Amino acid sequence: MIKIYEPMITSKTKDYAKQAIDSGWISSQGEFISRASNKLSEIMGAKVVLVSNGTSATHCISRALNLKKPNVKKLIVPNNVYVAAWNCFLLDSKFDKMISVDADINTWNYDINKLEKVLENEDHEETALLCVHNVGNIINVPRLLRKFPKLTIVEDNCEGLFGKYENSYSGTQSLCSSVSFFANKTITSGEGGALITKDEEVHEYISSFINQGNTSKKFVHNMVAQNYRMTNVQAAMLLGQLEDLEIILSKKQAIFDKYREAFSNMKNVSFQTQESGTLHSNWMMGLHVDSALDYKEIKSHLLNCGIETRPMFYCFDKHEHLIGKIKHSSNKAANLLNKKCLMIPSHPMLKDEEVNRIIDNIGKIQKKT
Repeated sequence: MIKIYEPMITSKTKDYAKQAIDSGWISSQGEFISRASNKLSEIMGAKVVLVSNGTSATHCISRALNLKKPNVKKLIVPNNVYVAAWNCFLLDSKFDKMISVDADINTWNYDINKLEKVLENEDHEETALLCVHNVGNIINVPRLLRKFPKLTIVEDNCEGLFGKYENSYSGTQSLCSSVSFFANKTITSGEGGALITKDEEVHEYISSFINQGNTSKKFVHNMVAQNYRMTNVQAAMLLGQLEDLEIILSKKQAIFDKYREAFSNMKNVSFQTQESGTLHSNWMMGLHVDSALDYKEIKSHLLNCGIETRPMFYCFDKHEHLIGKIKHSSNKAANLLNKKCLMIPSHPMLKDEEVNRIIDNIGKIQKKT
C-alpha cells in the first residue's frame, strides 16, 4: 500500500530524540525546547511559541485575537477546511457571528472576489479574517492587508508551513498564525505545533497561556489558561527535522514537480491554481478529477490499486454542531470540490516507481468521462 503520508524521520531526528530521553528531561522542560524554538524562529523570521499540537496552536490564535482586538466579535471564515479551524474560535464563545465565504473552484481557498465584497461591507474595527491555506495553497495575505489596511488577519498555517507570499513565509505577516507538526505534515514531532507572531505582547501572553498562566512566582497564576506545552522529546525531534529541512523540502519539491508536469498534460485533471505572488507549500498534492466518478468511486478504484487517498475537506454544514453557527450565502463550490477532488500521496519517502504508479492510475481514471 502506498500510504497517503509517511514522515521522513532522519537520523538526526532519532539521535536528538534519544538524547532527550537519555537526559531524563522527557516532559516540558529541557534544552531542546529552546533550541527548537530558536531554530524555527530563525527560519521564519518571527517569534515562536512551541505547543502540544496544531489545534492548540490555532486555539492560541483565537486567544491572541481576543487580547489584541477585544472589539472584534465577527470572524470571516472559509467554508471548506479542516474542522479545527472553526472549533478553535468557538471554544471561548467570544465571536457573536462567523460568516463564511464560498471557495474558489481553482484555488480551493476563498473566492477572492466574493471575499472582498464581504470585506467591503464590514466594519474592520469589529471584524477579523481567518486565512486557511488549504492543502498548502497560499492566500496572498500581504495583498489583502494593503487593500484593507485596518483589517486584522490571522492564519491557520498548519498546511501552509514553508509556503510563501511575496517572498515572506506564510504565517509571518498577519497578527499571528498556527502551524502543525503532526505526522502527516511537512516536518513532524509526532504531535506538536507552534504559534508564530511578530507581536511581542502576543508572544508574551501566549507563552504564559500555554503554561497554565504562570507568573514569575512559582505556583502563582494570573489567568484562566491551558497546559498546551510541547515536550522536550517532541522538541528534540522537531530540531532534527528543522536541521534537515532542506533535504526534506528538496525531496518534496522533486515529487511535486513530477506530479505537476504529468497532470498539466492530462485531460480532465487539474491541480490548485496558485494566487499571484505566492508559492505553494507542497504539503499535499490535491487533484480535481473531472470524470464520471465521484470521490468515493475514485477512492475505491485507487485503493484496489494499493494507493491510499483522502477527500477534500467537507463544507462546515456537514458537521452537525456547526449548523446555525456560521452564516453563509452559498456553499456550491465547496460541495463540488468535496465531491470531485482528492489528495494523493505526496510524502518525501515516495519512490519514483510509486509516483509513476500513482500518475498512471490517475490517468486511467480521467478517461472515465
